[in-house]
Amino acid sequence: MQQQRPVGWWVKRLDELLERGLDDVVAAEGLSRRHWQVLDSLAGGPSARPELAAAFASFATPGRVDVVVADLAARAWVEDRGGLLALTDDGRAAHGRLAGAVAAFRRRVADGLSAEEYAATVAGLARMVANLER
Repeated sequence: MQQQRPVGWWVKRLDELLERGLDDVVAAEGLSRRHWQVLDSLAGGPSARPELAAAFASFATPGRVDVVVADLAARAWVEDRGGLLALTDDGRAAHGRLAGAVAAFRRRVADGLSAEEYAATVAGLARMVANLER
């Protein structure tokens, strides 16, 4: 029965499990998956608010991104540096505390898949997205 389910069912179910699983991973810090995504994005370097919101357009509205940024700023993990959002030292420390647990979760997601199988799965999904975006 499971193999007969269409790709949409599997994608939706995987998204639900990824959302819940990553929320569980970062919950000890009182965070959600969106918080992690913003922290991880800013760990790569400062970003203007519109670019940050655009990067998460598939996951959250700009208003939701603003709420997450405001929460991270209230924790003194993110600050505005002349129009660019950047992690503070405390924000980098928080990212460091969470990075290992997030990496372990990601390994768990791909458990049993070879690197080639994982790459083929991602490539197949990317092609499906591109097909529907045309």
